[in-house]
Amino acid sequence: MDIDQLRGWATFMDRAMIVSLVATVLAVTALGVTTWLSFKYNNAVRTQEHAAFDRFKDIESRSGQLEKDAVAARERSATLEQQMAAARERAVTAEQEATAARERAAASEQAIREANERAARSARAARAARDTAVASAKAAAREKAATSEKPPAAETAAPPPLDTATIQQRIADLAKLVRDATARAEGASPPAQGQAEEKGASEAAPASGDKQSPVVASLQKYAGAKAAVFVISQVPEAPAAGAAISADLSGAGWSSQTWTWSGVAGIYGVVVLLKEGSDAATTEAAAALVEALRTAGFNATKGDWPADWRRYRGALDGPQTPAPSDAPIRIVVGIKPR
Repeated sequence: MDIDQLRGWATFMDRAMIVSLVATVLAVTALGVTTWLSFKYNNAVRTQEHAAFDRFKDIESRSGQLEKDAVAARERSATLEQQMAAARERAVTAEQEATAARERAAASEQAIREANERAARSARAARAARDTAVASAKAAAREKAATSEKPPAAETAAPPPLDTATIQQRIADLAKLVRDATARAEGASPPAQGQAEEKGASEAAPASGDKQSPVVASLQKYAGAKAAVFVISQVPEAPAAGAAISADLSGAGWSSQTWTWSGVAGIYGVVVLLKEGSDAATTEAAAALVEALRTAGFNATKGDWPADWRRYRGALDGPQTPAPSDAPIRIVVGIKPR
């Protein structure tokens, strides 16, 4: 082998070495790039996994909060249902109380009518007794006069005449019977006490000797005035006070009607209300009514109707004619009228 061939092989080996070095460098470079890409991909995957895990945790916490909210909503709905049931029970109780109040008012009105009828019968009996006593007195006087004109024999045979003392004693006994009947009527119907006493006293005054009520005496000069009496149904003592006031107004010649007012509360004493724009006579009558009620022991005050005269809250139970808004004077009987 000559020198030229050796040089040729040396050149080939050098080239092969260079090629192998280049291949090695390329391989190492590819390995480095591959390793770098692998790390970067792993980091991206871990980041996505952490993000997905965080989202899962957030969704789980939100679902737990939603479950708590749902439980709270169910509890609130149960509480509302209980409150609605309690409200319905209260409404039913209020309706029952209103029905009972209307029944009590109807019973009171019936008792008042019966007491008035008994008082009227007692007054008629007293008048009949007085007429009988007067007729007996006149007959006794005529018999006495006739006896005085007859001869002594006929005078001894005539029946003994009634003297003045006997007639007065009979009148007193009849008056006592009338008072006892009136007292029994008052005991049988307590709500009608004021009206029965007033009417019995006004009709049977000549027989029993009772005096006229000061309320009637002070209001008689306003006879013909119109008034509406509103009795609060929830107040136990209001019907009796309203009946007494209505009796005094009727005795004074006033035109009054009574209604039972339900669905309102918070009214104290007896409030006298005057319609806006009333004339001077009606205004004077309302002022005199307040003073007369105070004199009779009522907690009477004068006030103003807070709204339209034809509008009112609650419900009125009473006569249909006249209407409650026709009268220019209203008398509202509330808590503690006396």
